[in-house]
Amino acid sequence: MALDSITETIAHFVGTFEISIEQARLRDQYEEFSALRRKAEIDGLDDPASINIKADLDIPAGEYKALPFNFLPSQPELPLPSAPVGPVHEAIIILNGESAESMRFVPDGPSSPSSAPELIILRPESVPLGSAMTFTVQKVVMRDNDTVGEGDFRDTEVLIAQGEEMLDMALSLHAVASPSFSLADYKSTEMVEALAEQMLDPMNAEVDGVTVHQFHGDDAMGVIVNGQYVAEAPVWKEILPEFHKPDEANEDEAEAMLPDEWDQSKDPEFDDGHLVVTGGNLAINGVSAAVGWVDAPYIAVGGQAISLTAISQVALVSDWDVGVPGASSGTDVIQSSKIEVEGREAPWLDDAAGTTGQPEYIVVDWVHGDLVVANFIKQVIDATDIDNIQTEISAASTLYAMGDNEMFNVTDIVQLGSYYDLIMIDGNMISVDMLYQTIALMDDDIISGGMPGAMAGDDENLLMNEASVKTIGEDIHQDLQQNLSDAMALEEMDMDALEDALLNDPMFAGMEQLRVLKIDGDLLQVNIIEQVTMMLDQDQVDLSGPNAAEAEVVAGSNALLNAANLTKMGVDSTVMAADGSYSDLLLHQASLIDMPDNEEITEMTNEAIAAIIDDMSIPQPDAAQALTTPSTETTTADDGLQTMLA
Repeated sequence: MALDSITETIAHFVGTFEISIEQARLRDQYEEFSALRRKAEIDGLDDPASINIKADLDIPAGEYKALPFNFLPSQPELPLPSAPVGPVHEAIIILNGESAESMRFVPDGPSSPSSAPELIILRPESVPLGSAMTFTVQKVVMRDNDTVGEGDFRDTEVLIAQGEEMLDMALSLHAVASPSFSLADYKSTEMVEALAEQMLDPMNAEVDGVTVHQFHGDDAMGVIVNGQYVAEAPVWKEILPEFHKPDEANEDEAEAMLPDEWDQSKDPEFDDGHLVVTGGNLAINGVSAAVGWVDAPYIAVGGQAISLTAISQVALVSDWDVGVPGASSGTDVIQSSKIEVEGREAPWLDDAAGTTGQPEYIVVDWVHGDLVVANFIKQVIDATDIDNIQTEISAASTLYAMGDNEMFNVTDIVQLGSYYDLIMIDGNMISVDMLYQTIALMDDDIISGGMPGAMAGDDENLLMNEASVKTIGEDIHQDLQQNLSDAMALEEMDMDALEDALLNDPMFAGMEQLRVLKIDGDLLQVNIIEQVTMMLDQDQVDLSGPNAAEAEVVAGSNALLNAANLTKMGVDSTVMAADGSYSDLLLHQASLIDMPDNEEITEMTNEAIAAIIDDMSIPQPDAAQALTTPSTETTTADDGLQTMLA
């Protein structure tokens, strides 16, 4: 019998449902059967969580004891490792001793390696209580002498020897002897007087071509650049060579915030083109010191009051380049000095102005011995970047980075102490500030092929000595009053008599309380900063190939800086010294720029240039001989600047 469509659909659904239920029942039965079979297989195994070890050993109990345990014997004291053999310079600093001459800080030349280790002996017991002393020695020695390819290159060792002779000559051009790093020298009045005599009669080396500018006393005040008074000193960041200036930001702010690694549209190192960098070195010695240890509106000195400030700057350049026209990189030398004194009255004296009556309270800080505030800083950068390259430029893009080194020595010192109303010094008050800066560059290059960066006017070297001394608080010198002289003779056991003498002194009328610093010995305030920077960048570049004419060569663009900034913070003071006062100020700027001018370059014919290029074995002018040989026309620092700016 045929069923209708609805009945047939229902029957089909019921059948399908019964089949699904049967499949589920069979699945449950199979899983139960599988579990029973696996249980039967593992019934004979041990518990997997327990570990049983079977050993056929018969050890009677009590017959064997535990093995004894002993600690290892103590290790003997091993000797210290031997001193390293390399460019480690000998430097000895001793804070106390009998002979001042034996303690003088005399290291080896910055370029001469020494196997002796650096020795610095600090003896805290020799530093008087209440004193502040720092010794800082920073050195950077770099040897980045690269050779790519084969050619008849100059001897690197000979060039380094010439550089050492050049540095010796630069050191001899200073006005005074190299400053001592021995504190005992400045405790000796004879040594300080000898320094004062040197400042009165400074040394002037008789070397042809050296330009010297010297200023004494008030003439040295203000801003002086290369011997000329100017309104503002040049700013280092604004006069850097183009190679060291940051690229102008042409991207929008959103893109500038993204990491550089995310931009893969171009090579991260350089764009399409050909670039050979054998120069582009950056060397900076930087010191910033702010000292304000002790000062007072009134200072009484039982001995002498001596204040000496000397700034000696020397710059020496040898820049003889030969090769294609326009290969001469040029060098800009700037020696900048800024000396200023800013008056600042003690702010607490304004409250006492116009009032009467003597102080009711007195506080005396007593120093038994000398009070010393001294900072000795020496920074040396000794770098050689003598690169030789002989290669063919035939690729789509080329980069040879053989220079572009960065070297830094940085010191930042802040010394803050206390202010008093009166400082009484039984001995002498000695203040010595010496800023001793030496900078030397030898950049004698031989370039064959390529497009020197100097042709675009952006491959000049920059040498800069920058020194500044700012004194906050003016000193007025007067004779020592008798009442203060009598009070200074009192001992600590006579404290009551000392207090009565000072509280009844009309000089301190109107003050609510009187703060006094009593020093039995001398007050020494010494700041010695010596900076030496030497760079040898004598490159020999020989490029050939189909793309050699398009290759840019950066053989110059070296930037060397010695910067020393000293700020002495205090208040306006009336200094009364029993044995008189003496002060002197010296500024010495010496420069020797040995490089061809424009006329000498134009006189070099193409035939002579071609001959030099063909025979690369022709030796360059000896540095020492070139620096000492008289020229037909005296070259001065100003002439060199005019040449480079022309």
